[in-house]
Amino acid sequence: MTTHHITDARPRHHVSSLLRLSALTGALALTGTCVLAGLPAASADDAPDPVAAQSAPADTFYDPPAGYESTTPGTILASRPVRAALPSLPLAVNAWQLLYRTTDADGNPYAAVTTVLSPETRSGPARLLSVQAAYDSIQRNCMPSYAMTAGDLASPPPSEALEAAIALDRGWTVSIPDPGGIDNRFLTPRVMGYTVLDGIRAAENFSPLGLDGAATRTALTGYSGGGIGTSWAAELHPSYAPELNIVGAVLGAPIPDLAAAMRSVSGRISGGLIAVGVAAVMYDSPEFSAALDRYLKPGARAILAAAGRECVSATVSKNLFINASDLLTVPLDQVLSDPVIHATIADRARGTAAPTTPMYIVNAVNDEVSPIAKVDALVARYCAADASVSYVRDDLPDLISDHSIEALTSVGGSFTWLDRAMNSDNPNPPTCQTTTVPSTFTDGSWSTQLPAFTQSLARVLLSQSLGQ
Repeated sequence: MTTHHITDARPRHHVSSLLRLSALTGALALTGTCVLAGLPAASADDAPDPVAAQSAPADTFYDPPAGYESTTPGTILASRPVRAALPSLPLAVNAWQLLYRTTDADGNPYAAVTTVLSPETRSGPARLLSVQAAYDSIQRNCMPSYAMTAGDLASPPPSEALEAAIALDRGWTVSIPDPGGIDNRFLTPRVMGYTVLDGIRAAENFSPLGLDGAATRTALTGYSGGGIGTSWAAELHPSYAPELNIVGAVLGAPIPDLAAAMRSVSGRISGGLIAVGVAAVMYDSPEFSAALDRYLKPGARAILAAAGRECVSATVSKNLFINASDLLTVPLDQVLSDPVIHATIADRARGTAAPTTPMYIVNAVNDEVSPIAKVDALVARYCAADASVSYVRDDLPDLISDHSIEALTSVGGSFTWLDRAMNSDNPNPPTCQTTTVPSTFTDGSWSTQLPAFTQSLARVLLSQSLGQ
């Protein structure tokens, strides 16, 4: 294993501006999606085809060493201490990045990076929370590992930064993987599941974290794009990494059907997500790109090319309320019925395997990005396969409880459930239950969690050490 060194091996982050948090929250409300912000966009005229979009800053840490293919999944290939920059919620923590061996969509050796955060002080048993970020891009500079160390204003978004801070203040270790791996894949079948699971393996074997190896009680959480990675990991866990002691998974707005999401988000404030998703699939599949090209308007090619080289917030903010008809020469349903396009998108659906770990799934009834009917169907498939699911549906009206708002209001219920999952004396009972609540903000979880959340947030804003 290679160790990369930088000055100050016990990185701390002491940014304490409340204005940054307010600005970031406002930006998320504007874009209508919980995502990682990125670098300024290049003009559409000089944007490359998204299939070739790989303009990441040079960093040899991301280059796996020769012969890494012969190692086992989860093997640490290199490590380095970092200064984890979460400007929206400044943290005083120990942080490292781990390059590790994982697996690609075809079962071949692959590599990925995870950023691991550990409280400066910890008492009690070791716990590990894997937080999957909604980075939603095919560019390295948009990945969590880059965004968290570059000092960007909006990395990660408030809900994910809040989850990391809360977990750290509980004394848990946090792993935030790059689910796309070193080639920056997004929406590629199975890859995000493999990278998450092998990121956990790597973290549990990294001695400075002081974990108990595969015996460590571990949970997964992710919302939106992070929910996609979390659902892949939960489904692949029994077959790919059964030795991991994963005690629960929180799936927030997991977008189980990309075609349905495209229909639902078309014409909405987050309409630019269509370009994000299409660019990611084009990057994976030349056959998909060739099939889609027959239906694109000339201006659509520039929009998709730009989406291939931007971070998601840039694409969404530039394409507010864009409609699928603005990109296509024929109706969207006709494009989605094309045999090549249909098969490629269908390959990215989840629900074909039942997780064996208990799940907490939350989705707004009026979510414009993760349509409720498709999440209902996903839960039904899981339950039919005897999975344990606590499913919560937020019934507030549209615009009051949309995709981005639910990312924040659901944190209370998610952590109430995670607390039980991590506590071996009071685990979540096996169940398959659906509950529709007026609001996840008023369902009682927040009143229980608010004192601890307030304490964690105060420590963060004062740059005080987290942990119990």
